[in-house]
Amino acid sequence: MGSFIILLTILAFIAGWLRNELALTLLGTVFLAILAYCFLGVFLSGIMYHRKGRSLSIAISSETVSVGKEGEFCLKTSDGHSPKKHYFLRLPAILIRCELRLKTRDGRVIRQYANPGFKNLGSFPVKERGAYFSDFRSGECDRFVIFDAPGFFRLSLFSHQNEGGRLLAVPGPVEEPVHLSLKSGGTKERNEAHYRKSDDLSDHRPYIPGDDPRRINWKLYGHAPLGELFVREGEPEPPPHSRLLILIDSEACRPLYSNDEGRKAVDLLCESALAAALEYSGRGMDIHIGYTGGGITGSKDKLLNASELARALAWPFAIPLPRQGDGSAIDLPRAELPEDIAVLILALPRTFVEIPAADTSALDRFLKKRDLNHETDIVFLYDGESGRAADLENAAGLCATWYNRMAGVHAEKSAVSRTRGGS
Repeated sequence: MGSFIILLTILAFIAGWLRNELALTLLGTVFLAILAYCFLGVFLSGIMYHRKGRSLSIAISSETVSVGKEGEFCLKTSDGHSPKKHYFLRLPAILIRCELRLKTRDGRVIRQYANPGFKNLGSFPVKERGAYFSDFRSGECDRFVIFDAPGFFRLSLFSHQNEGGRLLAVPGPVEEPVHLSLKSGGTKERNEAHYRKSDDLSDHRPYIPGDDPRRINWKLYGHAPLGELFVREGEPEPPPHSRLLILIDSEACRPLYSNDEGRKAVDLLCESALAAALEYSGRGMDIHIGYTGGGITGSKDKLLNASELARALAWPFAIPLPRQGDGSAIDLPRAELPEDIAVLILALPRTFVEIPAADTSALDRFLKKRDLNHETDIVFLYDGESGRAADLENAAGLCATWYNRMAGVHAEKSAVSRTRGGS
C-alpha cells in the first residue's frame, strides 16, 4: 500500500504540472503530507522511546506446550512490572508493538504482536513441534517495533531478552503406534513384584489375606482404628537391567524429502518414538532418548515420566542427509551402552543410491563404531497417508534389506498414520 501511495503522489504531481491542473497538484500535496507525517511520526517516536522499548521483554508463561495448543506470554518492563496504559505517548496513526519471534534449528518460526500498555497478556498458536529459541545472529529475536498505520515506514529494534531455548512444543503419540518386537538386549522381566515405599495413606488399601506381608505398613497399624492392617499400593518398580535407548535419526534424504516434508517426517519419528516410549515405560523399562546432533536424555538414576519423555522429543530437528564429500560431522549420540540395554533407532527411508556412500550419514557412522556384540533394532518409518507413500515404502524396504546385511542389525520398515495434534 505504501508503494502504491508513493506512486500516486508522483503521478499526481507530474500530471498536475503537465496539464496545469490545480486539483491534481493539490492531491499530490495531500499524499506528500501524509508520507511526511508518517515518516516524522515513526522517526520521532523511535528517538523518544528507543530506550523504553529496548527495556521491554516478553516472558513466555510456560516453557512446555503441546502441539495444537496455545502458548501464553506477558510483557514486562526492566523493573519486572507490566507497562501501564500511558507508558508510551501515542501519535495518531503511529503504532507501537512488541513482536515475539521464535525459531527452530530447522527453520520453523513463531511470530506474534503485542500492544504494550493495552494488551500485556496474550497467546499464540503452537502449530508445529520443535524446540524454539531466540537467535540474535540470525535476527530471529524479540523486537520493539514502531510503524505507521498505512505501512509506509517501520522502525525495528531488538528488545531485552535471554538468548537460547524458550519454548518446547511437545508432540503427541501417533494414533496407531508401530508394532515393535525388539530383538536386541534389555528384555529381562522381573518375576516378583517390587514396590516403592510410600507413607501417603492414599497409596494404601486394607490388607487382604494372601497379600505379601512385606507390604504391610506397620507404622499405620498403631494409628488405624481397631488395629486394622494396611498394605502399600505404591508404584511397581521397573525391572532390573531392563533399559531401552531410543535414537531419532533426523537426517532426511534430499531426493525424497523437501525441507518442509523433512520437518514433517521428523515429527512422525518423534510421535512414533513417544508412543513406543510410553508403551515400554508402562512395561517397566527405563527409557533413554537421543537424537542426531544432540545428547541422550535420561540416566540410570533418574527415570523419565511421560511429560519428560515428550519434552525430550521436542528437541530433534530435520537435517538434510549429506552427500559424499559434504564434510558433515553431525552424529547420533553415543554413550557407554551396557549389554542389557536395547537400542532402537527410528529413521527415515532414503534412496538406494544414498546407502552405499558409507560414513556419509550419522546412522552409518553409528553402526560402524558400535560394538558388534551389541545388537541394534532399526525401523524405517514413513507416512502411510502421504501421496508418495508408494515411493517411500519402496525406499524403506530397500533400506531394511540393505541394513539387515550388517551383523547384529535387525531392520524393518513400517507405515504410520499421522496424529492430529498433541495431548
